Amino acid sequence: MLKSAHLHLPDGRLLEYQIRSSSRTRNLCLKITMEGLTVSAPPWLTLPRIMEVVAGKGEWIAARLVLLEETRRLPDADRILPQAISFPALAEHWQVEYRRTPGRTGGVRAVRQGRILLHGPVADNAFCKAALRRWLARRAQEALCPWLEGLAAETGLSFSRLTVRNQRSRWGSCSAAGAISLNCKLLFLPADLVRYVLLHELCHTREHNHTGRYWSLLRQHEPAAASLHQRMREAWQLIPPWAHPARNRVPASPSDSTFP
Repeated sequence: MLKSAHLHLPDGRLLEYQIRSSSRTRNLCLKITMEGLTVSAPPWLTLPRIMEVVAGKGEWIAARLVLLEETRRLPDADRILPQAISFPALAEHWQVEYRRTPGRTGGVRAVRQGRILLHGPVADNAFCKAALRRWLARRAQEALCPWLEGLAAETGLSFSRLTVRNQRSRWGSCSAAGAISLNCKLLFLPADLVRYVLLHELCHTREHNHTGRYWSLLRQHEPAAASLHQRMREAWQLIPPWAHPARNRVPASPSDSTFP
């Protein structure tokens, strides 16, 4: 069930937003799209407390709304395709070559180190972006799996399985059974932030919560957790538009409830 509330933004505007109660939500999560602000909250959180927390993020919300409006005004923002792709997480840089081939099928393959070829109906913008996202997911699977396994061995924390996909609203998650899911867009982040997200989820295999015990465990393995946590709140700005799933032209900032 949705409830409506209002927020006075720092510039004087009054923003109406929607509050959704969800038993799957552990902490308050804010999502901003072209349609506005939606807040997901656990059932035990009271309306006054929800509004208090949202009000405390007024400056961040206002800045995000301005950025979305500026993006909407760009005439060809939705048609821009990359000529080069950088993955700071892996210290990789790839040049992109587009080659038209007959038919409606094609894809992306590496032709040599530092260069990928996208072949097929390359005049079709949607086809090209979808092909690049599939390649991004494959490269992330190749890189993140051994990275997570290495950190698990280093910390003594274990996970049952790993899934890498293009998630819309989370950097990562961990199930009660120890199954970890990671966002392939992590490759666009600096390596220290990616390591933090991987450690964050590994610690959830032992403490499936955000209590003091959890944060104590995380700090044991990453003493700089507090500063990295703060940087994650703005990490969504590092993601190029083409990498987001097609349903959201300008999606909300990827986050789990820890990085609103």
